Amino acid sequence: MFRGVGLALVVLVLAGCGGGSKKEACPAVLKLDRDLVAMRAATTEAAASRLTDRFLHDVDTAPINNLTRNRMIDHAAAAVSALCPQCFQALEADRPIPAIAQAGAGAGCSAS
Repeated sequence: MFRGVGLALVVLVLAGCGGGSKKEACPAVLKLDRDLVAMRAATTEAAASRLTDRFLHDVDTAPINNLTRNRMIDHAAAAVSALCPQCFQALEADRPIPAIAQAGAGAGCSAS
């Protein structure tokens, strides 16, 4: 009984970190998730702009693959698009579109 519960917890933890590949990337995704929470809570254009700058720095320096980076930018753009059109444009400009073709290259956790 307890053995099955323990195994289920291990499976859930590994699933949350992209199957355990490159564990150092998981804290980076968590940091980006915290940035997204703050971006969603922004109430002024100035706050959204500051938070977008912080997110862009964090996403550019995170050890994540291009598909994950693109997906995180999707979430960030959705968070600020109505409040800060320039933030949305900055996020769109930062997408790794040409590099997505080589999605298998790079390491990191995946995001949903």
